[in-house]
Amino acid sequence: MAHDSRLVSDDKIEELRKAIPDWVKRLERPATPCITPTFGPLEGIRVVGTGCLVAQPYIGTKLAEFGAEVIHVERPGGDVFRFTAPQLTRGPRPHGCDEAEVTKNKLSLGLDLKQARGLEVLLGLWKISDVWMESSMPGTLDRSGITNELALAVNPSLVIVRVSSYGQYGSEEYLGRAGYDAIAQAYGGMMNLTGDPAGPPQRAKTYTGDYITALTGWASTMMALWEVKKSGRGQVVDLAQYEAVAQTNGNTLPLFTGQGVVYGHAGNRASGFQPYDTFKCSDGWVYIGALGGPIYDRVPKFLNLDPVEYSYDACSKDDGAVNSEKGRELDRRLREYCAARTSLEVETELNAAKIACARVYNTRDQYNDQHYAAREMTVPVLDRQSGVPIRVYGVVPKMSLTPGRIWRGAPSVGDDTSDILAAMLGLSETEIDALYAEQIVHRTEPFTTPQVEAVNP
Repeated sequence: MAHDSRLVSDDKIEELRKAIPDWVKRLERPATPCITPTFGPLEGIRVVGTGCLVAQPYIGTKLAEFGAEVIHVERPGGDVFRFTAPQLTRGPRPHGCDEAEVTKNKLSLGLDLKQARGLEVLLGLWKISDVWMESSMPGTLDRSGITNELALAVNPSLVIVRVSSYGQYGSEEYLGRAGYDAIAQAYGGMMNLTGDPAGPPQRAKTYTGDYITALTGWASTMMALWEVKKSGRGQVVDLAQYEAVAQTNGNTLPLFTGQGVVYGHAGNRASGFQPYDTFKCSDGWVYIGALGGPIYDRVPKFLNLDPVEYSYDACSKDDGAVNSEKGRELDRRLREYCAARTSLEVETELNAAKIACARVYNTRDQYNDQHYAAREMTVPVLDRQSGVPIRVYGVVPKMSLTPGRIWRGAPSVGDDTSDILAAMLGLSETEIDALYAEQIVHRTEPFTTPQVEAVNP
């Protein structure tokens, strides 16, 4: 079976095999993992990532949580996200909080891929790895000679994950465009659905488009690795951010094509049933949801309303019912009930009545919550770039036999460079010293003990 020619030229693979340096051809794969601890269902998988920001690196984060040995290749000076606000500034070196979360469990290799010898080091990593991930604009790496065909010539079993805003092929006018999380949200349709109807479309926060792309990428990587297990053949995964976002738009395409209706941003409130919205309490907010007749029926009973008069058909079955006189009255009664109570009281009483309700949490709430603690969803680590003790989010999902773990906070820039060159690529001390002298590789000494006291330990 041939590769999709829009992504890989099989003929070029054969041609490029002749150009592989002899030392790379002779390189034998060391034990995997070689540097990281042994744990989890992905033990034995090695991943190299050369991209930055969130979407591609977070694929590696998820793999690393479950035991894959993940090498994050960093340009001279470090990734841009290491210096992007908000930052950890209480330690000797500042460090971006996004990077502090996304690079947990990873190894960091400082490498200049613009130099020929730097490219050779990457080829060596391809040879001994299972996955290579990157996130440049299509054509950028190709101009430097870093191509899918070269990677597969070095290692025919390599899984290659290419993350970009618009994909590796398609309409040419899109492929060269710059893109970010919010661009994917806009072009992918999410932004059109997000925000209060009285205001403009809004981006979902916490780089939601990036994280959705990463979660799609994690699954895609595992599918490609399963194919390697069956056939021994690697392939290219073309992961377009806008497509990862668009696939989450749910009913919008069937509604448009079948009914001719285009959704807009409708705020938190569901348009076709109720309650499904935020409700203000005396000290904060809760979200209340009751979808479907049998669940909805609990709401008028809870509010001491006549369940026949304020039935599902009368108040919740569709947009007309929600906006009817009785539908609006039910909403008003529920809001009055919430406004007269604290968010904890509302959450407790509604859940006791089997009506779904949760307080709208901020990070402090998560940090103090007993359920978060019981499920180890905030984990203390040392950020090795800044020297600041922090907490990062825990492993998702939980597994009964081969659980994942958080074993290290984010590395310093190039933290593991020397170890990777020596233990994985078998380079001598003299060869490694030469690479440092020529500024092909780089390393920042990590902080291995806290440099300041934790604010919230």
